[in-house]
Formats: sequence, C-alpha cells, structure tokens
Amino acid sequence: MPKPLPEPPSTNMHIGDHKSNTMTRRYPQHQSITSPLSSREKGDWGLKRSFPLKSTMATSTPLIRIKQLDTIENVTDFASAADHSLSLQKFQEMKIAMAVPAKSDDLSLSLSSNTATADLWPKSVFEEDSDFTDFKGRSRADERRWKFQGPWLARMADGDFNEYLDKKVRPKRAIFRELLKRKLARDITAARNRAAAEEGAEPPPRLWAKDITDDQFTQYLHSLRNDRVALYSLVSKFLDLAPLGQPAGFVESIWAAAVESSAPESPYGKSGPPPCHPSAGISYLRTGSFMENHPVYGPQANRAPTLARMIYPRVGPTPAKLGVGGFVANAPVGESMFNRRTALKGAVTAKTMLNGINFLDTTTLGGAKAYVEAQSATVDPSGKVVLQLRETTPEAQLIAKESKGQEIIYHEGATRRYEPRVGDEVENWDRRARMTWIADEMMAEEPLEQRDEKEIVSSSSSYGLGGPTNGRR
Repeated sequence: MPKPLPEPPSTNMHIGDHKSNTMTRRYPQHQSITSPLSSREKGDWGLKRSFPLKSTMATSTPLIRIKQLDTIENVTDFASAADHSLSLQKFQEMKIAMAVPAKSDDLSLSLSSNTATADLWPKSVFEEDSDFTDFKGRSRADERRWKFQGPWLARMADGDFNEYLDKKVRPKRAIFRELLKRKLARDITAARNRAAAEEGAEPPPRLWAKDITDDQFTQYLHSLRNDRVALYSLVSKFLDLAPLGQPAGFVESIWAAAVESSAPESPYGKSGPPPCHPSAGISYLRTGSFMENHPVYGPQANRAPTLARMIYPRVGPTPAKLGVGGFVANAPVGESMFNRRTALKGAVTAKTMLNGINFLDTTTLGGAKAYVEAQSATVDPSGKVVLQLRETTPEAQLIAKESKGQEIIYHEGATRRYEPRVGDEVENWDRRARMTWIADEMMAEEPLEQRDEKEIVSSSSSYGLGGPTNGRR
C-alpha cells in the first residue's frame, strides 16, 4: 500500500480546523481497499490478519482504510473509508469537468468591457499548453505548468523558508554566480555586435565568462540588485520556483515592460500551484459541453441538476454554503433565487428567495434543499475541491423530480375529456357551443331540427358519445 499523505494544513493559525477525529478531511490520506463477499465472509482482506466479521459484514459499504498495519499490540488499526469513496462516486455521477482556476482580474476586465473572452469559460486541466511538467526547451510559457521543483515562496513559513535557504539555496551559490557570468558575457557580446553593426565595422570576437573581470561582475551584481524584476526572473528560473502573481497598479506596467508581457500568466500565481495534478484524479472529463438524452423527452438543453442542501446561511458579504454530493460550495452568483438584487428604493427580490438563504431553516425536515447545476470544479493549493455552481432551469427541475416520482408529467392513461352539463336552459351551454350552433344554422341548407343527428358531421352522436338533444331552439 502507498505511504499515507500528510495531515491537511490548518487555514487558521490560532484555531485548528480539525475539531473532531471523525470528521471528513478535505482529501483522503489513506488508500481505500475492499474485498469480495466470498473473502469477507471469512475475514480475509488480503492482509496479514483477518478482520472481525462483526464490524466488516454489518455494513453496506465494505470499504476500509488501514491506518497502521501492525501496531505494538499486534493488531491492525483500520477504519471505514466510505466517506471519501462515496464522495468520489457521487462526484463522478455528477459528471463534472476539472478546470484551471480562473483569473479574477481578467474576468472583471471582460465583464466591465462587455467583451466575451476565452477566460470567461472554464479551461480544462488536460490542455496541452498547461498539462506538462517538463520545463526544458520552453520560455516563460513553462509557468503555466502545475508542478515545479522549487516551492511557492508566498506559502512558506519563516522556519521553512530559512531551512530552504540553508539546504537548497546556499549550496548552489557558486553555480548561480557562474550562470550570471555567462549571461553577462552574452550581454556584452550582443552590445558590442550592435555597436559594430551601427558603425559598419567587423563584429568583435566573442566574450567568454572567463574573460569577465571582478570589477565588471561586481558592477553587474549591483545593477541586478536594483532591478528586482530581472533578478527575480533569473533566480526563479535557476531554482525552478513556482511563479508569483504579477503586481497591480503602477508596478504592473514596469513588470510588463521588463518581462515578456506576451507570455501567458500562470493561473496559479495568485493562490499557488496545487499539491497534485489539477484534476486530483477524481474526474477525467475534458469538457462539460455535452448533451444528455432523455429516454422520453429527447435531448436536453440543460444537464441533470443535483439536489443540494443548505448547510450555512448567508452572513453579510459571505455567500451561503451548499452541500452538493459530499462537497461544500458557495451558492450560485448572479440574479437568482440564491441572491437578492438591490435597487435605488431598497432591496428588491427578483425571484422567490429560497428558504435557508438568509437564515437557517429549522422547520423543513432535513433542511432546505434546492436543485443546482455543477458547472466545473478546481483544486485549491490546500487540496480542497472547489465547485462552481449555477442555477438550473424550472424544466430541468421538473424532469429531475419526475425521475424520483415526485412529479407526474408523462403517463399512458386515458386523457380526461370535458363533458358539458346537459340542461333544458340555453344558459347552461358555454359560449363556444352556442357560437358553433349559430354557425351551423347559418351554413346549413335545412334546419338542423329536421335532420337526423346521425347525419350531422362532427356531432357527438356520430362518435357514439351521446350529447345534449334537448333544449335546442
């Protein structure tokens, strides 16, 4: 079995996230194993010892995780692994494609300029321009990859950073100085060639790193210390550090002028690269642009929605939290039943607000629920799966309820027909029957009273249904 993954780091420095030993972690740490029924009945799971039948047979989810194979007490420490295994099964049933994290700066710029760009749509993590780990032979385009040899400096603590300097950076100081000398020699050679070309002279001989004097190298180091952008570009390329986000404002123009602005920016510059592949191995769909075909209603414009549970109401600017297939996600954004639009005269409800949005619903059995559609999912640097939800259509909700037997749309029973009440008074007839009678009187060659009802076209007696024969005038 593979080595277990480390404990998920706490997002709060003062209060830990793990307040319970039985709570579901944000990602699985141990491998989930199972065994066929014929072997489980004997307690055989393919390990060193047999497991007790009382705890392994009295369950509908025979999935366990091995915490310790052989303890000092000569026992095997195991626990149920149904939490993460069922979450994986539910996630794959929702058919969600894993996407690269969207850059909020480009999204806000596109929305403000009313221009549709490619950044508005989820981009798959399996695209060739970002799904690679080898950085040799590439320029700044290698910053779009998800795996780097060096750490992400913005996430490191002070102790880890000092340890990284002592063990990784300082031993490579001589190699880096030699790299700087070769770069200085290339820059001086290129400058001399440009000057000779402008004067129409022969190009001078090439300058090598061994020809660089100590004064030239010291002056070059001083210039690099003043040019933070160029120095960071050299250091990050040498140590293969994960890219940091570009600064905003006035510094951004200087950064773009000093560095190749045409190269694409890393999608992990703001939050850091993920600890594993961006798909996390939970979905291998390249896109969510596919059409579902209903056996009765045919191709569907929307995908089958998922019933989500309201687990935390909205508090101020913090959106409400929904539980979707074992994952916690924010409520869909935009004007919907999950949000309220504010007008000039106060709060205006565009649609019917869902119970549990502004307050915790304790009256509904099991809590307030609503149908949502999962658009895409990403993996943050801590290993947590982040879902992007959107509101579904009423038609998709109706079809989903019909599949569960909560609504009836299509049936094979006889259609009920409307039978008007028979009476002696004309007032009991509806308007359409009266207008039909007048039109027949005007178009008939002889009065209808003198004709047999069997001969009247489209009469109720012609079809054997019977009809009102009294009270005609």
